[in-house]
Amino acid sequence: MHNQSLFNNTPWHQFSEGVIRRAKDEASRITKDQFEANSKEQIVNHITAIYELEPLELRVEEKEQEIAETKINVTSNYDYIQAFDDGPVFTSAFKVIIHIPFSGPEILFDIEPSTHTLRQFSADVSGGKIAFSKEFPQSSATAESIEQAINAEIASYQTEVGYINSDLAGFNARLRDGIETATESRFQQIEKLNSIKTALKIPMEKSANPSPLNRVSVTVKKIAPLSNKKEEPGAYITDGDYGHIIDSMRSAGASMEGNRASDFQDEETLRDVMLVVLSGSMTNGIAGGELFHKKGKTDISIPFENKATFVAECKLWKGAKYTSEGIDQLLGYTTWRDAKTALIIFNKDNANFSTIQDQIEIIFTGRADYVRSIKQREGEWRFILTKPDDPGRQIEVHVLLFDLYNKSAKNQV
Repeated sequence: MHNQSLFNNTPWHQFSEGVIRRAKDEASRITKDQFEANSKEQIVNHITAIYELEPLELRVEEKEQEIAETKINVTSNYDYIQAFDDGPVFTSAFKVIIHIPFSGPEILFDIEPSTHTLRQFSADVSGGKIAFSKEFPQSSATAESIEQAINAEIASYQTEVGYINSDLAGFNARLRDGIETATESRFQQIEKLNSIKTALKIPMEKSANPSPLNRVSVTVKKIAPLSNKKEEPGAYITDGDYGHIIDSMRSAGASMEGNRASDFQDEETLRDVMLVVLSGSMTNGIAGGELFHKKGKTDISIPFENKATFVAECKLWKGAKYTSEGIDQLLGYTTWRDAKTALIIFNKDNANFSTIQDQIEIIFTGRADYVRSIKQREGEWRFILTKPDDPGRQIEVHVLLFDLYNKSAKNQV
């Protein structure tokens, strides 16, 4: 175990402003080719994903402990008999090592929060776990006293993590604002350069190999590259329309969960029920089903006036393999305009609904095209994946899981 000093290396203000500065510098280096291949929103999302910081969380309920015998130096502790020759005095002790998994960027353990305690923290931080030890003289140690001391130590770490997370509140919003401003400024610079070249009749040569974006390792998530395909960027459905569609689907699914009419319905019929609800709630776009879309007929397709399209698939839960195939099917439907999608999963055959919930994140995070997750409410997930034919394009997949299992209905079959 290699201990390091925690929470007292770089002051929060210095660290956070440095991250924002590096992100803005990255935006200022975006090339003309990258603007041609990606919308400004995609560029901002890409750089934000590299530099944004998630809160630290100590998963104390998953902690592991080990105990061993050791010797501790008690020289100058007059509760113990001191050596007559002024040499060191040791006594038998127990050494307890505590390992606690955590989520969030490891680098935050190096940061001194704006508010902090005066005590010193020393622990090993590696492999997604924090490990520290405490020693207890055997003569006075009991299981109860050891547990109390360990709980108090953990509480002190949680307090310091809480201070870090308080500083972190609002950081990602400031980061994105800075990136948006820098991206727009860079875009204006390129536009000005282009206009001058045009006025001077200088040919505008295009690089065949745009420089990739530089990365700064402040998070452990996967970052997809920007696209190099120079199709027309833009024409995506807005976050507001996306949220409205998800809200409508959520309401429809909740209604199905409490409605016995869904007991004997298959995927197609459940899809039709969802379409009825969406058609009645849409003011910007028309919901349709079984529409030809790129590589096949998608379950739900909502085209908008700006030519963007929302696509979704409805699937019964038939295991992880079937669900993963449904994800492949959904991604196969997407065009370069379809950046926001949904996967609706209905459970009709499994009494243990919680086991299905546990598998959803495992299915997505284990995929080669997985980029990151965005936290949602209970029973919902949102994952960022890359397009099968263009790793530079990122697709949002909002997953809604509904429990339609009815034991009495099963007994009637």
